[in-house]
Amino acid sequence: MDYSKETHQLNSDQLEQTAASMTDSPDAKRMGDALAVHAKLTQQDISRILELQRDKNILFGEAAKKLGLITEDDLQKVLSEQFNYAYLQDDNHKISPLLIAAHKPFALEVEQLRSLRSQLSMRWFDQNNKTLAVTSVSSDDDASQLVANLAIVFSQLNKKTLLIDANLRNAKQHRFFHIDTKLGLANILANRQGQYTLSKHEALPNLTILTAGTEVPNPQELLSQNNLATLLTDLEKIYDVILIDTSPIHLGLDVLTVVSKAKAAIIVAKKDTTQVPDMQQLSQQLSMTGATVLGSVFVDA
Repeated sequence: MDYSKETHQLNSDQLEQTAASMTDSPDAKRMGDALAVHAKLTQQDISRILELQRDKNILFGEAAKKLGLITEDDLQKVLSEQFNYAYLQDDNHKISPLLIAAHKPFALEVEQLRSLRSQLSMRWFDQNNKTLAVTSVSSDDDASQLVANLAIVFSQLNKKTLLIDANLRNAKQHRFFHIDTKLGLANILANRQGQYTLSKHEALPNLTILTAGTEVPNPQELLSQNNLATLLTDLEKIYDVILIDTSPIHLGLDVLTVVSKAKAAIIVAKKDTTQVPDMQQLSQQLSMTGATVLGSVFVDA
């Protein structure tokens, strides 16, 4: 899934170069020590690595890989720990493989997500704003998938990030993140549940998810209440970034209510699926709520 046209792939070699541009730097020593512990390298292994490193003038991790003493996964794990960069490092997690930012943070698609994150930060979040809605024309536009991945990359920036599933008609975030709870946004807005569940994953410590909650027959009425605006105001005191997954416009006008309270939105469009006139109409409708439409994101699945 592509999210932008201009991309620059980030790989482990680039990260290690950043961590240790000089082989005798303190960072390089920490890198070597961490790899030695993680990969259970012996003193003899380390001596071989250092010899190759000197001969070839390469980084410690690259030399260890060339000798077959560590794997790319070993290197990525150590780099993620050194840079406090959270992602899933084994197959024991049940998070959907569609959330590529959690499973393959060095993939080209995730670098494109980082580019989107940078644009949104400069144009919105760095201007003392905290909440942004993500919407689309139809359910086929993959907006829910994009906002979930976007929430992950914001959390990897060490931002306290909250992902809210406000798609009360076709909620998906609980399935993406394998969250088993019936209590969420709908329960809060209905005032029928004094407590609600905010879900977190150990491997993604800066990301919190508020699921849609109980299925309801009146989503538009619930989302139109002042409770939502009050809730967002309270949550903005806690989180650095709040991303809201909304229902697509073809399912109803819920999205207009949510966007008016979020005060900003982006539109997700999918190649060979989303029609330009439909996007233009949606953009006009969103603007009429008084919210800022920051632009659109092109998804090439």
